[in-house]
Amino acid sequence: MESQPILVHESLAETLWRLEEVRQGFRPKSATQVEQALDWVLSRQGLKGSYMKLFAATEKDLPGVRLPTGEKIGSAALRHILGEEALRAVILWNLGSSSAVRSAIDGFDQLLERGEPCAKNSGFYCCYQCTPAFLRTLAVARPDKWGEILERGVENIKKERTPDGRWHGFPFFYTLLTLSEIDSPSAKAELGHAGRIARRLLKRYQRNDRTSHFRRLGLEAALSAWNV
Repeated sequence: MESQPILVHESLAETLWRLEEVRQGFRPKSATQVEQALDWVLSRQGLKGSYMKLFAATEKDLPGVRLPTGEKIGSAALRHILGEEALRAVILWNLGSSSAVRSAIDGFDQLLERGEPCAKNSGFYCCYQCTPAFLRTLAVARPDKWGEILERGVENIKKERTPDGRWHGFPFFYTLLTLSEIDSPSAKAELGHAGRIARRLLKRYQRNDRTSHFRRLGLEAALSAWNV
């Protein structure tokens, strides 16, 4: 991992996940490599194939990619999931004043009006798979009334609870990771719902690989919330 560059020109997804590994401390930080990767991500804003003026996936991404938590996303969802994940990344790396980011935020504002009912009113975007990416981005983009929308989104997750500590339809580990990044009592309650199963699953993910790292983040947050 140490010898791998952060920027992977063939894949927006891989570049984003490597940037997030750096941010989380899972990958050594090289300021020069981070800057190169972020500049490349910014350059993909609004390109052909981008979703709602967000950041465009590459041809290599289009058949499908894996999320950092290991779940597979197919071609139908990845354009806006990766576009939103890219927006989240550049905001977290403090590039919000960039013209590319401002244009992407305009696109995200338009995205809030889409869906049936619109995402702004429902806190749900497209499907169970796409909604965690929407909520993760919402929590950092913070458009008008973002807190209210986020609460509706967490309520949608709560409605899908299953007896085994999961949620019907929602990708379990990606949803855990999303909830771990939302600082609200409702998100912590959903993490607590998964606490018992998290205690058992943690034993499986002790390796030094990407999926284990990101799954542990969500599982440890769930276990912590359950123990409160």
